[in-house]
Amino acid sequence: MIRRGWNQQGEPINVNPSPPPRCYSVLVPLPLTSSLYQSLANEMKKINQYIRIIAIEEVKNPLLEDTYEAIKKMIAKESPGSNPNERKLFHGTKADGTKGIVENGFDDRFFNRTGAWGAGAYFADDPRKSHGYTAAEGANQAHVMFYNKVTLGKESVKGQAENNLVAAPKGFHSVRGTAYQYTEYIVYRFGQALPYLKVTYKV
Repeated sequence: MIRRGWNQQGEPINVNPSPPPRCYSVLVPLPLTSSLYQSLANEMKKINQYIRIIAIEEVKNPLLEDTYEAIKKMIAKESPGSNPNERKLFHGTKADGTKGIVENGFDDRFFNRTGAWGAGAYFADDPRKSHGYTAAEGANQAHVMFYNKVTLGKESVKGQAENNLVAAPKGFHSVRGTAYQYTEYIVYRFGQALPYLKVTYKV
């Protein structure tokens, strides 16, 4: 093979198969040797340095991806410098929520209505916060966490809880909650967050 002296720019692109007909989504194992796998596995060690990653799988769901990209473009048009302010953030869940997230994303019909900042989908930049919403379940007593693409747009920073919110304040696209130990990020619209990687692990 001829080495052309090219340099990698950005993250390597993983080419995933599209779901078969009549199937909305597939989970594709991320290679253990990929930089993304290693980076995320290292980040998960914040939970416990002895954490054991069972699998990291990429979520392939074309319908959700198209919806997310459309929302991101709309938010970019309304944001300074056309920057959609996309972040990769964690979301912990229990087993009964896993399938729904993979197939339907973060559905606003089932948003958490008891959160500190009202009825929204909650994310964190620290996996320790999201781990608190998982549980050891199944035969192997594993936990599940999602690593997600979230379009935050213009963030309304809230230093105190406001549990009556059903949308971001006027002129904003999301809420950043800073009242507690960990920073939380809340979006209130379907399609504003995309499940990207499913992490199965034991502690």
